[in-house]
Amino acid sequence: MPKLLVKEGTYYSQLDEDAFFHWLTSISGVVRVAGTPNGLEITLRTSKLSERSLRDLLAIHYRYGLPMRSLAQFETPANRAWFRSREKYWYGAVFGKA
Repeated sequence: MPKLLVKEGTYYSQLDEDAFFHWLTSISGVVRVAGTPNGLEITLRTSKLSERSLRDLLAIHYRYGLPMRSLAQFETPANRAWFRSREKYWYGAVFGKA
């Protein structure tokens, strides 16, 4: 199972932190979230995420200011057209500047 290691961002209240973890654990491709000394280890069911799961991971990373480069590994031939679209808000953070 693929894993993401994420350095946590800033939470502005306990409810904000609760919302982050609720959202993250509700993403269908996420199997487990565990805190480690190096950050959050997010275990995913597969590296071939559904469009919905990948879009949610993009959104939560963007919303909480998390590094997004590691999400590039989820590009597949099936999602390449929308995922690599240079007009999308995540393009530069995931794939580098055009």
